[in-house]
Amino acid sequence: MPEPDAEIARAKEPRAREPGALNEVQQRRLSITCKYIDKLLCDIEQALHSASSPSPFPRYLVDITPAQSRVIEDHIRRLRAQLLRALDWQHLKPEPPEVPVTRSVTVDLTFIDIAIEELKPSYMRGCGAVPDDAVDELNGVVHELRSLAGSMERYLRQELGINLETRLKKLEGTGYDVALLRLIEEIVTRHGLVEFRTHIDSLASRLEDNNLEVALFGRVSSGKSSLLNALLNTNVLPVGINPITAVPTKLRYGAKLRADVAFASGREETVTIDELGVLVTEQGNPGNLRNVVRAVVEVPSPRLKQGIVLVDTPGLGSLAKRGAQETLAYLPSCDLALLLIDAGTALNEEDVGTLRLLYEGGIPAIVLLSKADLLTEEDLHRVTGYIHEQLQAELGLAMNVHPVSSFPNYAALLDQFFEQELLPRFNQARSLRNASVARKIGVLRGSLVAAIETTLDQTKRRGQELPQDVHDLEEQLRLVTGEVGEQRTVLNHAFFELGETPERVLNEVADTALTWMKTHSDAYVTSPQLSEWLHDAVWKSVEHHIEDMRSVSQRAVFTLQSVAQELGRIDMPSPDEVESLLRDMPRFELPSLPNAINMSTWKFLGTSVVRVRIRKALREGIGAVLKQELHHYGDALSRWSIQFVSKLALLVGSYADAYRVQLQRMSGTSNSSVDEPQLEQDLALLRNWSAIESHNVSETIERGA
Repeated sequence: MPEPDAEIARAKEPRAREPGALNEVQQRRLSITCKYIDKLLCDIEQALHSASSPSPFPRYLVDITPAQSRVIEDHIRRLRAQLLRALDWQHLKPEPPEVPVTRSVTVDLTFIDIAIEELKPSYMRGCGAVPDDAVDELNGVVHELRSLAGSMERYLRQELGINLETRLKKLEGTGYDVALLRLIEEIVTRHGLVEFRTHIDSLASRLEDNNLEVALFGRVSSGKSSLLNALLNTNVLPVGINPITAVPTKLRYGAKLRADVAFASGREETVTIDELGVLVTEQGNPGNLRNVVRAVVEVPSPRLKQGIVLVDTPGLGSLAKRGAQETLAYLPSCDLALLLIDAGTALNEEDVGTLRLLYEGGIPAIVLLSKADLLTEEDLHRVTGYIHEQLQAELGLAMNVHPVSSFPNYAALLDQFFEQELLPRFNQARSLRNASVARKIGVLRGSLVAAIETTLDQTKRRGQELPQDVHDLEEQLRLVTGEVGEQRTVLNHAFFELGETPERVLNEVADTALTWMKTHSDAYVTSPQLSEWLHDAVWKSVEHHIEDMRSVSQRAVFTLQSVAQELGRIDMPSPDEVESLLRDMPRFELPSLPNAINMSTWKFLGTSVVRVRIRKALREGIGAVLKQELHHYGDALSRWSIQFVSKLALLVGSYADAYRVQLQRMSGTSNSSVDEPQLEQDLALLRNWSAIESHNVSETIERGA
């Protein structure tokens, strides 16, 4: 028999920790935090019930309908279910809820967000070292809960003003077939399936945004601005020999002529057309000294009324190559590209390279031969044939070349191009977009059918043991949600440090200058060259962060696709959805060009000495300005990355949340009440939708006859 003292000593020894298990203090913190969140949810419920009280002295103003109140309660139920999953992860049992206090819904959500934030490993370390194998999942728990709370807040802030039902009714008036989407929204609301509301919202937004962006690309002085003015019968865009700055200018329909300009500081301003000409031209705004990042002009032109948005991009081959870089950076956000080739010049590498990038980016393009008025009919035929043959040889693309001119005497060429080429493509693109949305609505219908089937099946098989693979799938969702959510902190820290890297940028430029000096006899570096090297060095310092962000996004999509396949679902994200979020990334701009450097007399000095002299010349000429502009650029990137991560988290969360609900239903842990007769009736409606639609169409045809 062992001695009593030895038994006591062994009892006091710490137990072997299971993989992924938090220590006792951390588990207590998790349990207390979950209990606290539940207390705040009780407060919200109390506010909802008090608002509908018959008391003659109500505390709350009744500003929501009973249907909207039910949606909020459905969100509360979902958030509570996830709290139970978080406790179950550490094999903990919930304690009975405390008595709720009366607080407003939005204030309670703020406290919930604070509580969730304090579950992060950085805060948990106050209770002891967090095990390495628990950090990622703990982050996942945080962002899962935050995603659900954020969805609830978005509903409160957005849908209470114009809800989905109202938006879908408006879309019916535009001629879209949204009857199925409206039926899905009704069923989702009726049964509290809030995990589907984000998808419905995104589809409604896609139908509401029916614009087609057509961007014009071309070398400096190829006639883009003149052509756009002629196409719209207006003079809003400045024209002349000066190259346009690196500021894409969008022209869209508006009842009245109006111009809005956005600056790098985040400020937006409505300007006159004359002021616009000053801000977007090299002559009026040299080197983009005023840091204009975007210009939008509303034009009352019938040719834009259907939803065509024309974009005048900076000229390729401008004084500083960054103009070309910014032009090509616009590629991801246009639906159709028009490449202008000047009739007075030959096809060159920049033209071919632009078409290659467009082709690789999956963006359809049309080639225009501008300034066709300069050529005779015979020369015009010869030049267009030559360009056609060259593009066939260089790219393997059989592209027709359309001659156009901005001169009034040649208006027929422009009218013919618009009516025979541009307008049909716009109508085709709109049809393709509508067909794409219709397919996504069909996928959403299938997912809703599967969710209802799982719910009805689970009511007949409650209490079954949770399959192990369900735990694994939940872990995958938790990890990917955490990784995406943490990108906000990672990127913010990375871009904040950008302002402290001027020396690194100067070193990079000095090394580039040294390499260049070895291969050039005059060794004279111009201001545009230095500006280009500076921009390349800055981009190099942020490029890996952007690529890391893209990698995280791609992993998230891959994980969601994998989980969806395991669950037998057909609704899953595509890489294209992520790429579309990377639009409008801020660019780095210097207020003025750096001074040129003459290195001719330095050729016989040692490499280290030359590097020091180059750095000194750069530091004296632009060092202080560079540090300031790097700070501004870091701030702009931080603001942009916050928006990107928020959109990415919303995208990932919309799919992951739906998958989690299905896993909860499969495991029998979903605590929602089930109206079986109504669910079966709605399921039959969804299953037979095609037959119902076919019957309705036949009846309509018969009535018309």
